[in-house]
Amino acid sequence: MLSNLALVAAAIAAGTTSAGPSASTSPLPAAASSATVPIAAIGDAVPDNASAVSFTTRDGQLLSGSYFAPKVAKKTTAPSPAALLIHDAKRSRGDFEELASYLQKKGFAVLTMDLRGHGDSETPECCFDKSDEKGQENLWSLSARDVETAADFLLEQDGVHSSNLSIIGVGCGAALAVRRANDDENVRSVILVDPEPTAYGYNVATGVGELGGLPTLILTSKSKREAAERLQAQAHKDNDGLEFVEVQKLKTDNENPLDDSKLDTQAARWLREKVMPKK
Repeated sequence: MLSNLALVAAAIAAGTTSAGPSASTSPLPAAASSATVPIAAIGDAVPDNASAVSFTTRDGQLLSGSYFAPKVAKKTTAPSPAALLIHDAKRSRGDFEELASYLQKKGFAVLTMDLRGHGDSETPECCFDKSDEKGQENLWSLSARDVETAADFLLEQDGVHSSNLSIIGVGCGAALAVRRANDDENVRSVILVDPEPTAYGYNVATGVGELGGLPTLILTSKSKREAAERLQAQAHKDNDGLEFVEVQKLKTDNENPLDDSKLDTQAARWLREKVMPKK
């Protein structure tokens, strides 16, 4: 079976998708490209500073993403830290264009993606909006595999540090961010934006407590500030008073917290302090 990166390479060679990053440039067997799943439709709204990419999960879901290669100084030889951004339920990777671009300018390699059943990863057989409550809970649980595949893909890119990954999750996406951080030793920090205390069967408060000291930032809008502070207090209590969760306030109280004008700078400043080496 072809690897995920090989599938992308085959599609690029066939001219079916925008050129995206790939760790594999070896030629494919003649019959391989004809068996490749078409991905020409992905990335219709990919920003000019990003590349359309695609990868397949271990259970066969084809996912669409946007890769923002890091902007680094010419004299810099050190690999760039990575940031994986996870959208909320019923949203898409398009929410992250401004944040991803800002982190890119600050030296991060950034990957956004549409989780299964969302955005460009939606199919007639897999649509989150059209699923019933049980189906949505099942899809969200299986989306942990999407995050796993995306994280592996991101850390394999040229010029990216293979063990310096930060994850940002919004709303219900915070649950997936916490799950991955607990399972992946390459995760150095986590940012949760207006995290839901529970998300489709996953207890986020318990998950944050299990992070056991991993640097964690909660960015919270006004209406969810008390819930964020309770989550923080519980995590510190679960770790014998170890204070590793920081709460910062957002000015906005909009439905989409990513609309906050200061979120980009707050997130980037905190991440740089936690994961970038001091000069």
